Amino acid sequence: MLRQNRVEIDMDAIRNNYRILRDQVPADVEVMPVIKANAYGHGMLETAHALAGMGASHFAVALPEEGIELRLAGVEGEVLVLGAAMPRAAADCVRYGLTQTVFTPEMVAALDREAAAQRRESLVHIKLDTGMGRIGFRGDSPAECAKALLPLFDLEKLSIEGIYTHFAVADSPEADDVAYTQAQEDSIVAVYDELAKLGHPLKHLHFMNSAATVTRPNPRATLARVGIIMYGLEPNY
Repeated sequence: MLRQNRVEIDMDAIRNNYRILRDQVPADVEVMPVIKANAYGHGMLETAHALAGMGASHFAVALPEEGIELRLAGVEGEVLVLGAAMPRAAADCVRYGLTQTVFTPEMVAALDREAAAQRRESLVHIKLDTGMGRIGFRGDSPAECAKALLPLFDLEKLSIEGIYTHFAVADSPEADDVAYTQAQEDSIVAVYDELAKLGHPLKHLHFMNSAATVTRPNPRATLARVGIIMYGLEPNY
């Protein structure tokens, strides 16, 4: 027996959630909707077009394939690929103007080579692991971390647009977790400032996920990555 199930998506509700979040963050912080996994099941292309119509110019996806789909559907602006896809996807990232997350020398080298072959620039954001324990460059101190990143700025075809990290427990109100999140935040801001002192000011600094966007908005960030909360669910869901 066929089940006649259907899901209705209220795109006006998503637009309204985006509007509320945009009003929540400091004036100089732009909201970057995370539309990975088919916008958490809400329709990636529909969501992207709806939010682009409201002025969204930065989007985040998990895979290069998602970014390519957006480009083929006419979505412009920055599309940041959060996941690891190098070196297999280097050619497509460069060809479709996707901004790739990098966190290993091998990823950087693959993108630089491909950009040279296509005579284009490769757009990247550097991911730092400040305590999440997943992926990202690490350093014993912000100064050491910034120093270790310096060789990346010598690559002719690499355009480093920003750095970011991911909070581990920003959704927790427990005192120890709040302190842990603060330490992560202090760490990446210090690396960002150190790079500027070394002659490499970056366009973007981002660390606020859904939970941090509503509980601890910070004007030092340039972007707020909002995912699950934009679809009406609690960040710890």
